[in-house]
Amino acid sequence: MINADRWTGLFFLVFSLYVCFESWRLGLGSYFRPGPGFFPFYSSLLLGILALSLILFTFHGNLEKGESWANLGNILLVCLAMLGFALLLDWLGFLSTAFLFICFLLYVVERRGWLFSVGAAFLISVACYAAFELWLKAHLPAGILGR
Repeated sequence: MINADRWTGLFFLVFSLYVCFESWRLGLGSYFRPGPGFFPFYSSLLLGILALSLILFTFHGNLEKGESWANLGNILLVCLAMLGFALLLDWLGFLSTAFLFICFLLYVVERRGWLFSVGAAFLISVACYAAFELWLKAHLPAGILGR
């Protein structure tokens, strides 16, 4: 497990360095006038930091064995949920689709209770809507709610 984490961390570290380099060449711009490389640069910088921390943690040992991906049913459910999210996004809109997606993941995949699943899905979808639509001024699909 630790050896696999080292190789995974190394792969993502090299990948993030490549994306940082290419994003830098595109131009970063500034915070108020971001260039085409702004978002990829800082996203890959964060990925590089996380990959480096994964590599460093593997050298300190004492890592507990994590949960394996032995349950292929849950993997299939998550993949189908993501496909459903992509297919329903334009028709239902971001808020409705995000709510249903998160509620499905929490209730079906994670096996949480209805109240927790619906409450968390509502809070997360509204927070994402507020962050992207209201704060960042990104136009999200309105779907049937906006027509």
